[in-house]
Amino acid sequence: MKLDSLPIDFRPYKQLEIATNKLIDGVALVSVNGFIPVLIGRGETPEIWVTIPADQQGKEWRPIVSKNSSLLDVITVIALGKKIEVAFADEIVLEVKEISGENAEITKCNLRPFGINVFLEDNCLKVMTNRYSGNTITEAEIFIDVGKG
Repeated sequence: MKLDSLPIDFRPYKQLEIATNKLIDGVALVSVNGFIPVLIGRGETPEIWVTIPADQQGKEWRPIVSKNSSLLDVITVIALGKKIEVAFADEIVLEVKEISGENAEITKCNLRPFGINVFLEDNCLKVMTNRYSGNTITEAEIFIDVGKG
């Protein structure tokens, strides 16, 4: 999905954290070629949408999770109180915990099985060949924008 086609019922967290990085008053952590692979919003529990590249060039994308509902048999979405886990073939690829009604933290992230080189390692967010830690971004829609949209 793209910034101009977010779900109508999406409500972003005031603060989203990942590996000591904070996005305040933003929409998403990462955009690839203008597409947002993971969108995390507020609800009864954190609400997650996941889209992945449908072609090698990353020009077409398709949803695999829509508001905590898996769209593929190999994807499982598990709600555990204020925590949501997304598993691909029994491996947790994404875990989000709500800290408060306004704040959430991504505690596990490995999008590499979906062909997206974004993952957590050594308390750093790695996007392609770059490492991010200790950053605070305020009022930017996207924390890290890779490629042309």
